[in-house]
Amino acid sequence: MAAFANIVIKDGAATPVDHTFAVTSRLNNILTWNDRSAGVAAGFKAITLSYRPASASNANAKLVIKVTDPRLAVTSASSGSGIQPNPVAAYFASANIEFILPAASDALARSDILAYAANLLANAQIVDAVKNLNPPV
Repeated sequence: MAAFANIVIKDGAATPVDHTFAVTSRLNNILTWNDRSAGVAAGFKAITLSYRPASASNANAKLVIKVTDPRLAVTSASSGSGIQPNPVAAYFASANIEFILPAASDALARSDILAYAANLLANAQIVDAVKNLNPPV
């Protein structure tokens, strides 16, 4: 089992930059990492991983990975005092990836589904649909 450690991944800029998502919390079966480079909590990017193991009543393990990228609203001093309002998120771009892993699945089946998911996200049609809002027709 891998250690709960920081995750470093590149962004989607023309010249990609590494972002460090630091270990933040472990609550029950939910792990959270944050990229705190925004400087304020409202702008922290987050990765969460939740895991529900297979059980006698449910033969499928479930693993959900979520990435959230908040963008802060641009604010200006709007009061007579000239005090800048607290930063707030204007919107959140996010992605959810859910794996259903039957208890009967072997290591090859789990390796294959991971490879399919990773490679699907790199597929030109999927990339165009997400980046350019241009799904295949």
